[in-house]
Amino acid sequence: MQDYLQQVRDRLINYRNLFNKELKESELAEISFLEEKLDKCAIAIAVFGMVSKGKSSLINALLGQKLSETGAIHGITKDIAVYAWDIPSPPTPLPLGEGRKKIQLRLIDTQGIDEVGGEVRGAIALEAAKQADLILFVIAGDMTRLEQEAIANLKKSYKPILLVFNKTDLYPECDRVAIHQALQNVEIRKLISPQEIVLTSVEPKPVRVRIQYSDGRDSQEIWEQPKPDIQALKERILELLNTEGKELLAVNVLRSLLEIQNTVTQRYVQRLQASTAIASLVFIIEAIGVLISPLRWVDGLISGGITGLFVIWAIGRYPSQKKYLWLFLTVAIACVSGGLGINNEVTRYVQIIGLGLSLLFLFKSLITDIEQSRASGKLGAKTLITAIIQAVSEGSILQRLQNM
Repeated sequence: MQDYLQQVRDRLINYRNLFNKELKESELAEISFLEEKLDKCAIAIAVFGMVSKGKSSLINALLGQKLSETGAIHGITKDIAVYAWDIPSPPTPLPLGEGRKKIQLRLIDTQGIDEVGGEVRGAIALEAAKQADLILFVIAGDMTRLEQEAIANLKKSYKPILLVFNKTDLYPECDRVAIHQALQNVEIRKLISPQEIVLTSVEPKPVRVRIQYSDGRDSQEIWEQPKPDIQALKERILELLNTEGKELLAVNVLRSLLEIQNTVTQRYVQRLQASTAIASLVFIIEAIGVLISPLRWVDGLISGGITGLFVIWAIGRYPSQKKYLWLFLTVAIACVSGGLGINNEVTRYVQIIGLGLSLLFLFKSLITDIEQSRASGKLGAKTLITAIIQAVSEGSILQRLQNM
């Protein structure tokens, strides 16, 4: 098994060093945060859902103590809160370098997706999803259209989601089975596979119990609060961490790096598109060289050399998927400029027009290639993400996420 975490760290460090001058302060800070996340083996689990479905109660149950206020009032979760969750390490801790480190889990409590000010808070929730490595989406019955839309939006963050069917104690067994089956219909399967549905009851309703006294006193009935039923969810989370924890952490860090690489490349492409003056200067230099050169082969040498330097400058440190094509086009332009295959009657002015059209085509094609090649190559996050997902076992949550 390859050490993906080390490969991810190497990409972060090398990309920061290579593009240090082009990265904004916020992007450098994000890369430092990602490095720290890898160093600590920190996995963030965000909890989403509508109001009154049991999000905060679920976090309380997982933590084993009441840390966040809960209730049915809209807006009760004022801010996104993060809690450390200390659970036993998986049987096989995540390897990191030569040693082994215990996973550090964080639970992120988000605002209800249907709270007041939904657009603003929805944006905050999506930002929280970007920071998460795993998402728990809590429902309490048949899934509503709003919940389906929210899950579809969360899927855009390419994060694995466990659908937590909560408050199962409120339903008779036959109703629980019916709802569970309904959650596996064709429409919902596009968002959540059956393997990612977990049943819980984080705050079971009180039950009446009769107390018998050994001293002969009359028995009495009291209401007793059952313990939360979350064992299945804990086991599913631990199973994921044990089998795919390293890959989940690596892929989610890479997706954050991918956003940075896409943004940096986009800025460069915009600058390149605005640098028509440089392309025009290259054309003028080549045109003058063709006009004053005494020999056709000198024409080819001039245009080929200048075009080659232009291509090297335009690509710079950015990945290119068509390097051999640009080499071929550079040679082709040099040949045309040198008069190979051109009749003696063809004037040098026609030759210069062909040179100009070739440079224009080359310039636009280079921009397209750089834009399409973003985040690929040796330092590209996209390349390693693909390699990790292809290497995971059949039926893993990462592979199912990729196929959706």
